[in-house]
Amino acid sequence: MRSSTGVPLAVLDRLSLDVAALHATDSALHLGGLVVLEGEPPSRVRVLEHLRRRVGLLPELAHRLSGGPGRPRWEPDPGFDPDRHLYESAGGAGPSALAAELLRQPLPRDRPLWGLWLVRRAGGGRWALCYRAHHAFQDGAAAVATLERLLGPEEAPRGRALTFRPPRPVDWAAVLPEFRPARRVTWWPALDAPPAQAYTAAFADVDMARLHALGRRTGATVPQLCLALTTEVLRALHPDGWGPDGPGHGLALRANLGISVRDPDDPRPHLGNRVAVAGVDLPCGEPDPDERLDRLGRALDHTRLARLADAHRVVLRKLPYRIGRLTLSRSVDARYTPLGVADLRVRRPLGFAATPATGVYALPVMVPGQPLFVAWVTHRRRLHVTFLADRSLAGAERLPEAWESALVAHERRAEAGAFTRTGSGAGAS
Repeated sequence: MRSSTGVPLAVLDRLSLDVAALHATDSALHLGGLVVLEGEPPSRVRVLEHLRRRVGLLPELAHRLSGGPGRPRWEPDPGFDPDRHLYESAGGAGPSALAAELLRQPLPRDRPLWGLWLVRRAGGGRWALCYRAHHAFQDGAAAVATLERLLGPEEAPRGRALTFRPPRPVDWAAVLPEFRPARRVTWWPALDAPPAQAYTAAFADVDMARLHALGRRTGATVPQLCLALTTEVLRALHPDGWGPDGPGHGLALRANLGISVRDPDDPRPHLGNRVAVAGVDLPCGEPDPDERLDRLGRALDHTRLARLADAHRVVLRKLPYRIGRLTLSRSVDARYTPLGVADLRVRRPLGFAATPATGVYALPVMVPGQPLFVAWVTHRRRLHVTFLADRSLAGAERLPEAWESALVAHERRAEAGAFTRTGSGAGAS
């Protein structure tokens, strides 16, 4: 019998399921966050009691995937029980090894597509809680808001957990050029090796005070600085190739940056994928660091991203699924968009009981064939960076060190007054 309370999947939900089917394992299209805490881990019973209290704040978590391929929908799970969504893991020596284990864990299709893992060992006398959801079930913003409800302060946040700028009329003359297909990547050794479709994670941690100080000197926002550091990291992987005599000189790598297109009055703000992408060209082949930062400032301009979000919202509202399905092969082709980036902000302090989180790391999705996804999360006074790499990417283990080296180099240039301009015009944030 067809449920009268079912919600048809939006086009992005269905396309996310299609992308997952292109992977060797469905778990590559799972996303979430790894929350690291110090001390002795609690018992499973205690975590389950906590989960039962909090899950009532998130009615979307009780929706499962139902219906056939032609008419899939989200519907309330009549057998919903938080106990079926709490898992345990022995853990490992550190966050990187732990993330590799968690990335392989399935989300059974006979229940809502999310889970919470109690990890007993996260290295260095720490333990962890990991929330994961299928990308069709939630986007990154919804997953962050879910974490805030599950592991944030007990009191309910003021207003809506997710807030969005109301849409505005679209200036199509200005935005249509943004919808042109990306150029094919003509040089990047990371694309030459066949993808393993198995992934490894590495992490970096930065004091936000350093980024704010750098932003004041350069006029760049924190997200713009993170894109600049990502560009420097990519240059460090193949320094000769991006140099003046290298095949990558003057070239850029296209990255997809998620932008929310969820309607402000969405009655189920924690359900479904409502994230489109903005293309950002990372100017790896530009020799001047000042010019690299200036280009990224213009690419990540707030006005540009808001205009793109308005346009994507209109297009996706009217886009038939069959048309979106036809464009899928091009949109996931790593030769056109070889990597992803994400900027995530946790606005409420996370923890469990009286134990505050010491680290919050994103676990992003991986598009088939893409060698790398870089995601950063701001939580309290720290920036936590995740480098999720296909195992075919040579040198992935050096990425955290390269990030720190790039930050130090930018700080030294800024102190010397080397940065003279930025395209942001918005100041640090």
